[in-house]
Amino acid sequence: MKLPLGAVLAGLALFALGSGAMAHDGTIPGQIELSIGQQYDNPTLHEDAAPWKGWLSFSVTNIGTEAWGDFHIQFSGMGDISSLGFLQGEGFDPSSSQSGLSWVIDNESVPARIDLYFYGDPVAPGQSASFSVYTDNPGQLAFFGVCMWPTPVPEPAALVLLGLGGLFLRRR
Repeated sequence: MKLPLGAVLAGLALFALGSGAMAHDGTIPGQIELSIGQQYDNPTLHEDAAPWKGWLSFSVTNIGTEAWGDFHIQFSGMGDISSLGFLQGEGFDPSSSQSGLSWVIDNESVPARIDLYFYGDPVAPGQSASFSVYTDNPGQLAFFGVCMWPTPVPEPAALVLLGLGGLFLRRR
């Protein structure tokens, strides 16, 4: 079976230029630079292998003017990514250079998503942070990527309003 030259070249270009978003342990090489309103999205062609799960590690630098209080990661790609997910517990909990890390995993939505929170140790403009999350690939996909983006630390006034709203709802 012959493949068109264009398809072969496109596949090689994706492999050569893409970042390592592998289901077995992988690292996205280099330093990702983001600011509020920007996202990193780079689907990657790769050869995966058993056990079809592993750590995804990366470093990111805040090049914006606002501090980040949380960071979001979800799967992306052109194929059926509905089987991809994130694992936690028993040595699989996410980790970060930021202290006080907490997280929420949503494997029910497609694409699966993990939200990482570190409001007590925000990433200030010009600072870098590193993260590691454990991915699961039971569908044994060979082509998928990740999309990542930060959100700012809420301003104190917004936190006060949220707190007052919560008290009001509790009272009702």
